Amino acid sequence: MLSLPELTPAFILRRNAYRDTSLLLDMFTREAGKITCVAKFTKGKGSRTKGMLEPFRLLDASWTGRGEVFTLFHADETRRYPLKGAGLIRALYANELLLRGLWQHQPQPELFDHYQRTLTHLLDPTDSLVLPLFELDVLAMAGYVLNLWHDDADGHDILPLVRYRFRPEHGLYPDAGEGKGIPVSGGLLIALREPEAMSAEQRKELRHTLDHLIQMLLKGKTLNARQLLNE
Repeated sequence: MLSLPELTPAFILRRNAYRDTSLLLDMFTREAGKITCVAKFTKGKGSRTKGMLEPFRLLDASWTGRGEVFTLFHADETRRYPLKGAGLIRALYANELLLRGLWQHQPQPELFDHYQRTLTHLLDPTDSLVLPLFELDVLAMAGYVLNLWHDDADGHDILPLVRYRFRPEHGLYPDAGEGKGIPVSGGLLIALREPEAMSAEQRKELRHTLDHLIQMLLKGKTLNARQLLNE
């Protein structure tokens, strides 16, 4: 992975102090995907730049170097998202999901754009579908794609009264009672074609299904922000 001298849109997912005058930044960028950068500052200077290197601020950024960790070369803030309360907790969860669920150095511009739209929608925390739809996109980018129209076993149409199971290596297939994979109803798959029209019961099933899929993706590891959401 090479440096990117041109400016590209980027978000800070997480920042940590690194030595006395540096920050270690996990970034989600439109052109390079998830990367890690070190931001170096002269002692006693750089407070303005440090202040903008926070989550939920859209940056124009560039970096230099090779390998796994780059040096941040330039960053300008172009927009900030003043998230509060439930919206902030959901955004923290979205950041942690990107940190844990994505590979490094894989450009995913569509997911970047969806993340940016998600932050905008989370400014109004009453929209309860924003986060689940983002989770579905992250899962799809990681290869966990729920086929909403046909099963992956025989290509048959999804039927509302049929129970299905999902396994990453097999996709979606009718439940034959073997107990493997994540269960999901045909009714939910059909409802996801127009998610805004889902019933309360279908939204509960979606939450249950997403939790199991994310546990599978993360191999049982839990997300710290998930507990905040539950509370």
